[in-house]
Amino acid sequence: MPRYYPAYLDIRDKKCLVLGGGAVAERKVGLLLNCEARICVVSPDLSPGLEELNIRGQIEYIRGEFKEEYLEGLFLVVGATDKKETNIRIYTEAVKRGILVNIADSPELCSFLVPSVVERGDLIISISTCGKSPALAKKIREELEDRYGIEYAEFLSIMGKLRDKIPIKILDKNKREEVYKKLVYSPIIDLIKDGKNESVRTMINEIINPKNAFEK
Repeated sequence: MPRYYPAYLDIRDKKCLVLGGGAVAERKVGLLLNCEARICVVSPDLSPGLEELNIRGQIEYIRGEFKEEYLEGLFLVVGATDKKETNIRIYTEAVKRGILVNIADSPELCSFLVPSVVERGDLIISISTCGKSPALAKKIREELEDRYGIEYAEFLSIMGKLRDKIPIKILDKNKREEVYKKLVYSPIIDLIKDGKNESVRTMINEIINPKNAFEK
């Protein structure tokens, strides 16, 4: 098995193809939609969930089987059919064209793997076993879901806003980095979890507005 290079892809408004119309394809489409991709699904039929997405205009649907012409102009392709020969053909033709390709449950037919993911707003934690044990990846994901709650999403939202404001107030780069570190290592996340919003605001103000905060 290859050792995969971890990366996060920006697929906003990029054309992605999903081959297959069942439950696995539906999950793959859901992940792509969350990242604002333009999705075309090719399959003889669709699951109820995919049919609903098609009716709402969230996906393009081509009824039928895979054709090589469908690969033109793609950023990535996902194969989720139950036909081994078709999946091999999808992989082979995508690789020829330099298109990222993932064949569900077949790591040997993938140029990238889709990791198990924990999402808390803009916090995304990915787990991969390089295809060797999806069950272990799932176990670790469940442990991380218990460890990192929705309070991390709120904290990141706060940090995003502060990163726009702090450089205006604190001109020295080293002092800015020190402030960011203090914010992350402070009890703010626990205060958010406990619903102590006023205490959160007070602590943030104390950290970013010390007496010497504006000195260069």
